[in-house]
Amino acid sequence: MLKLNILLASLFATCCFAARLEGSIEKNAMLPDLADLESTASVLLNGGEYSTFVQKDGRFIFPEVPSGNYFLEIQSVNYIFPKLRVDVGDDSVKGAFSSLGSDWATTGYEVTYPFVLKAKAPAEYFFKREGFNVMNMFKNPMMIMMGVSALMMFAMPKMMANIRPEDMEDFNKAQADAQKMMSDVPSFGKFLQAPAQPQNKRRK
Repeated sequence: MLKLNILLASLFATCCFAARLEGSIEKNAMLPDLADLESTASVLLNGGEYSTFVQKDGRFIFPEVPSGNYFLEIQSVNYIFPKLRVDVGDDSVKGAFSSLGSDWATTGYEVTYPFVLKAKAPAEYFFKREGFNVMNMFKNPMMIMMGVSALMMFAMPKMMANIRPEDMEDFNKAQADAQKMMSDVPSFGKFLQAPAQPQNKRRK
């Protein structure tokens, strides 16, 4: 009998401290017609602890919500809506703009009750393909290398024409010495192909 009385008392307390939470979605430039909102759109409290569907006229109602703090969000496939922190008291319901990951103690502007929410933007799940961009083409490393090579082809003859004869002779001599040095160095392939010379062992 005592357990039954405790259970009835707890149920009575829950009913007494439960509040009605309601709001609506209004049309705007992002959502010009509420008929565009999918029929599966729903409103969640604390990620689904309480949930309700959005009616055709945009209204949503939670008949009984116990006192406490809740995170309200609208689940929609096609549109993005602002999120709220909702404080349900014994005789009042207050709301303020919030966002996922933000400090729970920090809230944005207050929202009058009953809540009126409007779509912020259409939901986009894919990035739009960028069109042709001339600047991106010139940022390509291959294009930069080709440009430098072409510049050297045109600039090198003029640079060589301005060099003094004695400097040109020194340049040609240094280039010839470098080529001779490279030709004197045996290649690694020839080094591997060279037969190993037998070692003469002394007989005792």
